[in-house]
Amino acid sequence: MPDTQKLEDLFLWMLDGARPSADAREIVSGICEGLLAAGVPVERFALFIYTLHPNLQGRRFRWLKGEGVDQSDADLKAFDGAEYHDNPLPTVLRTGKPLRRKLCDPGSPDDFLILKQFREEGVTDYVVQPLFFTTGETHLVSWATKADGGFDEEMIAALEKVRLPLARLAETYMLRLNAANLLSAYVGRDSGNRILSGRVHRGDIEEISACVVFADLVSFTRFSNDASAEEVLARLNLFYDCLVPPIVEGGGEILKFMGDGLLAIFPISDEVDERTACERALEALSVASGGAWTPVFSETVPPFRAAVHIGPLQYGNIGASDRLDFTAIGPTVNLAARLLASAVLVDGQTVVSERVADLAGLSKAGAPSFELKGFDRTQVIVPVREMPKS
Repeated sequence: MPDTQKLEDLFLWMLDGARPSADAREIVSGICEGLLAAGVPVERFALFIYTLHPNLQGRRFRWLKGEGVDQSDADLKAFDGAEYHDNPLPTVLRTGKPLRRKLCDPGSPDDFLILKQFREEGVTDYVVQPLFFTTGETHLVSWATKADGGFDEEMIAALEKVRLPLARLAETYMLRLNAANLLSAYVGRDSGNRILSGRVHRGDIEEISACVVFADLVSFTRFSNDASAEEVLARLNLFYDCLVPPIVEGGGEILKFMGDGLLAIFPISDEVDERTACERALEALSVASGGAWTPVFSETVPPFRAAVHIGPLQYGNIGASDRLDFTAIGPTVNLAARLLASAVLVDGQTVVSERVADLAGLSKAGAPSFELKGFDRTQVIVPVREMPKS
């Protein structure tokens, strides 16, 4: 028989927001360990949350007795296959009603693929419950035990009682997760984190140092004037698919998509010095171009140009009082933009400033100087012909 006082303590802890736990995995572990301490023999727990994310369908937290909690994400294709549909989860999601299979009973149906696996693992009882959010959405939690005879009715009642505050905890977590996912997708990972941490006021600007990258497609205006909308979108998406992954993997932050171009920064920090930031920016552009430094179109790499400069910049919120943009401004950004516009003058796919060339060990032999609009002195424009030797 479950310990009613321990169950009540667990219920009140969850109802109070599971404080002071801040990590979702700690909360899941606290719930499962609390049920065990109260005499509910949970062996397996799984929480399924459907999220807003460009590439992911949902997130699962799984707790196994003696092993702890793991977390995994399901991509958009994960719920299309037979393995998902031959599973109790879609049934509970569709009906909004709990589903129980008492596997220790000889007459318990084997109507889902996963039940065979559970039987082989010694599971005696399996319960899936809907979690109803205030938005009207339904998410899911499942429980399993290996206890002789499965869950008794008092244990099922305990799981039902815990389900109510669990829905509120899961909804709170999902709201923050969705906010983080969407901010990361639309304004960038670091910018999104800064916004979530409270940097939401116009004029919230800080000076940082960073390697700035501008890039755009070659001859895109002419192409887009003649091509179909589908062809234009395909070219743009191919361009961004080439550039964005190596930039992000190299520690860069995509600040803005601008039609057929983008603005990215590689911030300088205690862990990343100026030389490293420049090398990472150039390496990302090299990967994006397939190692070629001339703008030649292929089926996998569209022709693009890029410019790289480094220096201090202002990073934060600008805009109207009720419509803000989290971006970078300042002379460093301006010079990088002018360098990109001037790349055609040196027939280069990627050009860098004199400062970047010095930091990255690029040859400046024969590099021309030009007067750039808005700048008092001539600027050396260094075309990149090959990656610098490490």
